[in-house]
Amino acid sequence: MKTKSIILTTIFMVLGILNTKAQIVSPAQSGGYVPGINGVRDYANPGQDGLFIFDYNIFVNANSYYDRNGNKVNTIEGPLGNTIPLDIDISGYINSLMLVYASPNLPFLGNAQYLFIAAPNYTSAKATVGLGELLNGKTVEGGASGFGDLTVSPLMLSWTLDKFDFTGGYLFYAPTGRYETGADDNIGLGYWSHVIQMASYYYPKPDKSTAFMFMPSYEFHGNIKDADVRPGSRFIMEYGISQYLSEKLEVTLQGGHAWQMGEDSGSDVYWDPSVKDQMSVFGLGISYWFLPNLYTNAKYTGSYGLKQNFKTNMFQLQIILIPNLFKKKESGS
Repeated sequence: MKTKSIILTTIFMVLGILNTKAQIVSPAQSGGYVPGINGVRDYANPGQDGLFIFDYNIFVNANSYYDRNGNKVNTIEGPLGNTIPLDIDISGYINSLMLVYASPNLPFLGNAQYLFIAAPNYTSAKATVGLGELLNGKTVEGGASGFGDLTVSPLMLSWTLDKFDFTGGYLFYAPTGRYETGADDNIGLGYWSHVIQMASYYYPKPDKSTAFMFMPSYEFHGNIKDADVRPGSRFIMEYGISQYLSEKLEVTLQGGHAWQMGEDSGSDVYWDPSVKDQMSVFGLGISYWFLPNLYTNAKYTGSYGLKQNFKTNMFQLQIILIPNLFKKKESGS
């Protein structure tokens, strides 16, 4: 899932105001996959085949940026070399409708289920930038909205055992969202991203009411559109605990860390490529099954331990609907 298209709107707006580096990329274009968006059990073995519909409603707020040393940035350099106080307020909304098809068990793959995932999303962002007294207290507002980059997983396999589930495979982000290098209304990130991941679950109780999740992911990228810049690869580790307090009520704790591993490369990289971004997140949620085929999850996630990243607060409402479509009929039915 992507949230960086929201905060990039602010970066390009500031660059445009100061008329510096306005037609080149930003070092914040460092990766698309954000840990902590998916629910703790979203990658657990589905236990049945057919179509699953996930609807993620994500509300994002950010008001501070942390530099390559992990320090909060309060000023920026002006066009004349002067120092300008900076006050940023970013808000945004993302709706991602994820469609998942789960096949029946496949005996030739050890009874694994094949999963196909497609997730279009719609993003709306608003940013306010206050530039302090050195620019006469100027405050500039801007925003953007539209369909963002498309997420597709053409190959995902899931196995289940008595106390374990394993789900892993490959997904990519296609740059279908609006993007132009240097524009202040970008919705997409302007490059292809590829993610390989493997989720592991451990269930200490036979009824699987308690679940421990660990999921490492490796993300690598193509070149940014109309620029000779390839963002460096990243390693992400996510973890979580899910506990059902009753058959319908669930509470969750989850976190994640993302570290840039490879250096940004290309002739248009004007920043120090040895400086690598990082972020960590932690969140808690509560979930309820209103119907046997209707699940809702409300969650808060905050970020910390940042380098070359915005500090974000995310409030999320997730809905899962199981419409019993494309389900293999049982014998005799």
